Amino acid sequence: MINNIKTAEEMMRARYRAFESGDIDFLVESQDEDTRDTLDVEETKKWAEESKWLGLEIISTEAGQETDDEGIVEFKATYEEDGKVVVHHEKSRFVKKNGIWYYNHWLPLQGTIVKEERVGRNDPCVCGSGKKYKKCCGK
Repeated sequence: MINNIKTAEEMMRARYRAFESGDIDFLVESQDEDTRDTLDVEETKKWAEESKWLGLEIISTEAGQETDDEGIVEFKATYEEDGKVVVHHEKSRFVKKNGIWYYNHWLPLQGTIVKEERVGRNDPCVCGSGKKYKKCCGK
């Protein structure tokens, strides 16, 4: 399936579907090898399986077309966790290697308020790494 994806946005949508279905193997396979060591597979699996995924909204894309080698997709993924609806807002960088798109890493949202309430130490990190906040950006 990874070979059939033509744009960065298509890869973003495929990764969202993988979170919905709990397809952790796809999330690992579609992560750029250069940044794959930053993916906490167990935390990502837990996040994917313990959340009810409610929708994906693509905000914008920069490059990432069939003829590009990299692109950025800004999106909001809405999910329910522990009875609370959460909106995960992120800009993701994608790279194309040997004709295949991969998720590379997240980018800061400059000037954007990501979450109004305080992030708890055991909440998923707002950066989308799949790690707990205390083990990632909350260090």
